[in-house]
Amino acid sequence: MTRFDLADTLERFVGDAPHCGDYEWDDFTSVKQSPELEPYRQRLLLQGDGLFDIDEIRQIIIELRT
Repeated sequence: MTRFDLADTLERFVGDAPHCGDYEWDDFTSVKQSPELEPYRQRLLLQGDGLFDIDEIRQIIIELRT
């Protein structure tokens, strides 16, 4: 998975892109990622208590795209 793939996945998760759904969330967060993406996975896991901070996730998307 690349940074852009992750950004696309997160956009689907938060409903900002077509085909949104939560299956991508588990696909990314359940497996340790590459050193480049692992910090983002850790930040997302902090959001995983069922009360997602959509603004924080959107900020991560912006960071991934830059």
